[in-house]
Amino acid sequence: ALSCFATMSASISPPVEEQRRLRLKDRTITPSAPYLLLSNLLDVGCDIPYIGPTICPQNGWRSLLSKEWVEFPHGKLSHSFDSSFHRYADRDVSYTDYIRWEKVNARNSGTIHDGEGLSVTLHDYYNYAFNTNSTELGMLTNPMALCVLTALVLIIRLLKKVFLPKFSALGRRLGRSTHGPNWENENEERIVKFGEYVYRLCYHSAVSIYGLKYFHDKSWWNKSQGGTRNLWDMHPNHPVEPGMAWYYLVQSSYNVDALISLMELSFKVELVNPLAYSSALIFLEKEHVVDESQRKQEVLKMMVKGGCDQTLLWTPLFQIKWSPTVRGDFREMMAHHIVTNCLIFLSSYYRFTRIGSMIFMVHDLSDVPIDMSKLANFVKWKTTTIVCFVTMVLMWIVTRLVIFPFVICGSVLTESYQFLVEKGKMDPALHEAYFAFFYFLLGSLVLLHITWFIILLRIGWTLVSKGETHDYSEHKNGEKQKSS
Repeated sequence: ALSCFATMSASISPPVEEQRRLRLKDRTITPSAPYLLLSNLLDVGCDIPYIGPTICPQNGWRSLLSKEWVEFPHGKLSHSFDSSFHRYADRDVSYTDYIRWEKVNARNSGTIHDGEGLSVTLHDYYNYAFNTNSTELGMLTNPMALCVLTALVLIIRLLKKVFLPKFSALGRRLGRSTHGPNWENENEERIVKFGEYVYRLCYHSAVSIYGLKYFHDKSWWNKSQGGTRNLWDMHPNHPVEPGMAWYYLVQSSYNVDALISLMELSFKVELVNPLAYSSALIFLEKEHVVDESQRKQEVLKMMVKGGCDQTLLWTPLFQIKWSPTVRGDFREMMAHHIVTNCLIFLSSYYRFTRIGSMIFMVHDLSDVPIDMSKLANFVKWKTTTIVCFVTMVLMWIVTRLVIFPFVICGSVLTESYQFLVEKGKMDPALHEAYFAFFYFLLGSLVLLHITWFIILLRIGWTLVSKGETHDYSEHKNGEKQKSS
């Protein structure tokens, strides 16, 4: 619960629990999200030990404002609420809790739980990780989950280091056999991206198969069992099964690595010779260029190789440039990865893993034909590209333009308040404040899906009108069509 700083002036603002009761009784008194977030930020700031009491007035920060702003319930900054679930959420099972329960169970059953020895310890860790519900692995912000997540990212990067060259070599052989020995010399960028998309195809196929197997009988996918209502009912105390916890860990590690890999594919860092930089300055001084801004521009022109338009950041020590392998839809992909990672960690923290798993599924299923069509296009197999492209468009429409916005986002908009607040334990202020983030992130994904669909339509139009396969997601202005 919030400390006295949030509720010091009882004549202006009643206790937090009383505020919650009044907000439940009359939803209209709840301020909009920006005011709630600002109030909560100030309340939490004044609760910080040692720091809060030194920067906040003794009577609370609201004593500094006029009565119309802080008088409950109509003052925009008068509402306080608890921004965490800890008060009414079951605590995640720690490894210490698990060992203690194992010892109690062993004592009750007349057996002995011997905690000594490597084999026993490994057995305990295995049972904790893969046979115990609602462990600390189920929330990505827990230290244990973050350690496992980091390890998985490192494992993924190691596997990519081993297999990407092999996948690229496969693309090299396929291209050479189809288009002749000279093809590989002119298509090194394609060969690199071919390896990346073979890896993506393997991953998306594997997690899609696992997801279909694991989630096929879950109630939130079955309309006869209540469908999407089960995403919210009994929240935040849904049991997080080991299968769900590890599904989230693997998906999050893949998406974190995907963000890192996108930056690696898009940028390259080159060292700058500081002696050459000094020589350029001396030369400009001899040429009597004294204006500081003009000198900087001239130095940049002299030092940057390959044209200033390719350089994103230049310093006397290094410069960052666009890489030749940068995607044509880099901005959209970067936005997508940032939004996706924010949704993953926020949904895990607020225990919305069920709806998060649905979002994962619709994306993974539609990613499989995307990867296949890109692979076919990279080696210029025209008929295969067309078949995969048509499949991709149909899957995109069903999963990302129908199921995602109208089923998943629709449930967030129409059912979350009913089951989390009216039938659940969530404070209306907490829902109003923090669901604004989810609305923004989910809405951003919908807009990105529409943007990419427009790109797909451009590809389809070019294919129909010109008989050429251009991947505008890889090349903004289309691709040079080489005769095979």
